[in-house]
Amino acid sequence: MNKIADLHIHTNASDGEYSPQFVVRAAKTQGFTAISITDHDTLSGCEEGLKASQDIGIELITGVEISTVWEQKEIHILGYLIDTQNRNLNEKLQAMKESRQERIKKMVKRLNQLGFNIGLDKVFEVSGPGAIGRPHVAKVLMEQGYVKSIKEAFTRLLSPGCPAYIPRYKITPPEAIQLILDAGGIPVLAHPGVNPDDNLIPFLLKMGLLGIEVWHPEHNNQAVDKYYILAKKHDLLMTGGSDWHGSNKDAGFSLGSVKIDYSLVEKLKVRKEELIRCKKLKD
Repeated sequence: MNKIADLHIHTNASDGEYSPQFVVRAAKTQGFTAISITDHDTLSGCEEGLKASQDIGIELITGVEISTVWEQKEIHILGYLIDTQNRNLNEKLQAMKESRQERIKKMVKRLNQLGFNIGLDKVFEVSGPGAIGRPHVAKVLMEQGYVKSIKEAFTRLLSPGCPAYIPRYKITPPEAIQLILDAGGIPVLAHPGVNPDDNLIPFLLKMGLLGIEVWHPEHNNQAVDKYYILAKKHDLLMTGGSDWHGSNKDAGFSLGSVKIDYSLVEKLKVRKEELIRCKKLKD
């Protein structure tokens, strides 16, 4: 059997349902050689995940998924093989966490004004210790019977242009790319087929983008082919993953729904070593 990897998984350190330890054990059970925990705007799940991975014998690639905004479009940048102790990255992620909390407070207040009687305490209870976000608000709306699904909560209330939407703290894709590079990581454009703006890719390349997520549950075969060819054209690293959140995301994503060959992980490591050598030469 070929060695396989899933490089896009969320835990309850951000908006996933399960703990890093549970995620690691589930991946081991499914036969994965390597996974990456890529929580939204936080590295707090990596430490627990690394310990669990060492205990049970599965490789964990340190990761993060940074939310950015460019020309009113949400663009996510994945970072792999990062130094989780990097000070600048952690300080920026902490600022983003604090802004998330303020944003959710305003969003709940707006929903209350609109007649949706949900409590802020309940939203924070649902989010637990992780980075709070719109999926937690959506889950409470669903649990209290205001919507039938998390997707409905987003399409009716919580997405840009909807009545309860509050704009987020804005960090740009170039800023995220530089933060990841400065933390010794590999910046990769997440699920480009979800919010397609392929004209942005050449610009991101100039900013230091090194890879693109080719395989994702929301990429159909046509999208996979398109981004595979694009990655080859620009000599970009290719990644992929299930974007698993547990039941906190009702889009039908599941662990194991996307499997990539481990050779792609090895290519990430080779590029990481090249970056280290280049830095030493500059220093």
